[in-house]
Amino acid sequence: MCHYICRFPEVAKLREVWWFEIIARIETRILSSKTNYGAYLVFKFVKSRQGFDARPIEFDVYFEGSNNHKRRSALLDPPTNVSPQLSQDRGDGWTEIEMGEFFNENGDDGTVVCKLCESGSVQKRGIIIQGIELRPKYGK
Repeated sequence: MCHYICRFPEVAKLREVWWFEIIARIETRILSSKTNYGAYLVFKFVKSRQGFDARPIEFDVYFEGSNNHKRRSALLDPPTNVSPQLSQDRGDGWTEIEMGEFFNENGDDGTVVCKLCESGSVQKRGIIIQGIELRPKYGK
């Protein structure tokens, strides 16, 4: 159950791992056509976090079956002297970072895949993931 302020009754809390991967899929037919969308990872850290300041997380947002991946990577918990800060405080107790974007042309473009992963030799713990949020990007 969610013991933090959130919109969902349950969230994922990473206790301790060496690597992790999260994949979300959504059919474009349930989204608005002729719309540019951003995909955002929504998360927060607990006090005893570890490993998210050492190796970047790789993000990928793409249409399933396509070869035009635009991978991004970022530290989720960068040291305070590192700039620019890619994650943003949402003002609701959660933080978000843009994973990528896509254009939903006709609403029948197939399945959009949102993926994040980190595989390395650094132990990671202390992140709570609320989910991946898709929302229109206006003005683009």
